[in-house]
Amino acid sequence: MAFMISRFRCAFALGAVVTSLVLLTVACEKVPLLAPTGSTISLTALSTALPINGTTSIIAQVIEAAGTPPHSGTRITFTTNLGRLEPSEADTDLTGRVVVTYVASGGSGTATITAISGGVSASGTNAVKIAVGSAAVGAVFVSASPATLSSAGGASTITASVTDTSGNALPGVPVTFAIDTATAGSSGSLSATLVNTDVSGRAQTALTTNRTTTVSATAGIASTTGGTTPTTTAAQTGKVTVTVNTTASITIGAASPAAPLVGQTVTFPLTFGTSATASPVTRVTVNWGDGQVQPFTGQPAAISHQYSAAGSYLILVTGVDTFGDQSTSTTSVTVTARQPLSVSVTATKDAASDPANTIVTVTATVKPDSAIAARFDWDWNDPDPAKNKTSTTSNTTSHIYPKGSGIKTITVTVTSTDGQTASNFVFVSP
Repeated sequence: MAFMISRFRCAFALGAVVTSLVLLTVACEKVPLLAPTGSTISLTALSTALPINGTTSIIAQVIEAAGTPPHSGTRITFTTNLGRLEPSEADTDLTGRVVVTYVASGGSGTATITAISGGVSASGTNAVKIAVGSAAVGAVFVSASPATLSSAGGASTITASVTDTSGNALPGVPVTFAIDTATAGSSGSLSATLVNTDVSGRAQTALTTNRTTTVSATAGIASTTGGTTPTTTAAQTGKVTVTVNTTASITIGAASPAAPLVGQTVTFPLTFGTSATASPVTRVTVNWGDGQVQPFTGQPAAISHQYSAAGSYLILVTGVDTFGDQSTSTTSVTVTARQPLSVSVTATKDAASDPANTIVTVTATVKPDSAIAARFDWDWNDPDPAKNKTSTTSNTTSHIYPKGSGIKTITVTVTSTDGQTASNFVFVSP
């Protein structure tokens, strides 16, 4: 039968008899209480994943067979195969509860924590298991800065953030970085392949490459849990891809008009290519081949120019993206010399409409046919200054003269849209 009270062992010694008196000395030693037979001990850990040297509370609860807590002061002894417990022995409170601290020292692995009191224990499947360090890794998140390099390549900082299954950072965990050769095209070099996470759970290395490359980061150790149907969890791996920029293509369309004349505006449409690995063009420079260079912002849909001399010209279009990478495209155009502008003029009379006046209608014909007249200036040789000069945009117009007013010289001056002028005249007798 177990007792829920303190027990004492007493030793009695007979001292020397002095002056006929017997001195009896009693020495007593207190023995700690242990859990009664039939009791149970349950263990709980506030955290089941810890970084190396991390800590968590371990709670032991003792309940007697009758469902009540044992006498306060019942001694519980704790053990672990990894790290240490502070303290390793402790006495229950009035509720049969004990709280100790587990310290995850001694490296990575899975700590198995047991508790025992007398013939009662929490062990085997009732023990508490805590994953420590690499064994606690729940996920690896990988990022790159910058995520895109210029077309010439360069260096990118690869950062692996290691967390446990609850998302807490894990410091002191080794992380293995590698170039993922299974991803087509991946190549380059890493400044370090094995790096421990810092206090924030991050490990970094530098990738140097000139090709789009995927880098993997692996942390943790494989672990197996379960009984008859165990589950094996592999080490955690994360990946990130660093993209090497490819310049966006530029296509120059057909000239309009196809055979421009000197001084005539010629236009070329532009088309900009798109690609998942290409940074968009942000500015364009056009070298027209005649010494003129024209800048554009963004992606112009078309470009236009006027050539001042006949000849064949090579046009170079250069696009520049946000990385400073360039894409070029060329085309050529042949500019033909413009024929000199000329104009002829004819006149007809309508005398029947007014017995006192004659209506004279004149028509100007411009050569070459491709020339575009912008304005016709008429000098009617009329003595009335208010009526003498008029301007039209039409090549046909009329003027009224008094009958018998003498021979008139009608002069027309035509101005084309490109600034050329030509003049001619016709005689008429009203």
